[in-house]
Amino acid sequence: MILGRVIGQVWGTKKNPYLQGRKLLLVRPLTWYNPDVDTGHIVCVDRVGAQVGEDVVICLGSPARWNLGDTRNPVDAAIAAIVDNVEIYEDAARDVGFGFAQRRKPQDMVTR
Repeated sequence: MILGRVIGQVWGTKKNPYLQGRKLLLVRPLTWYNPDVDTGHIVCVDRVGAQVGEDVVICLGSPARWNLGDTRNPVDAAIAAIVDNVEIYEDAARDVGFGFAQRRKPQDMVTR
């Protein structure tokens, strides 16, 4: 799963029948394996009612299709949750070895 922020909506008048009535949102990943690399954007199917500007958790691959209730859906990414709060602690992140830990101090804990 990936933490990201909804930055827009994707509109399409002609869709695969499995996508009819589904909202498509454009999500920019906030954290990735290498946060210094621009990872681009991900188009996600939304079933939780996320809005532009909200932080979300997205799932990829088969779990995204399971989230929609049918594995025949032509979906690679789906929004699994709307995030209320995120806390990142330097010591815990450094133990895992993520690069973003070196740029944050405990007093700079991220809270949304």
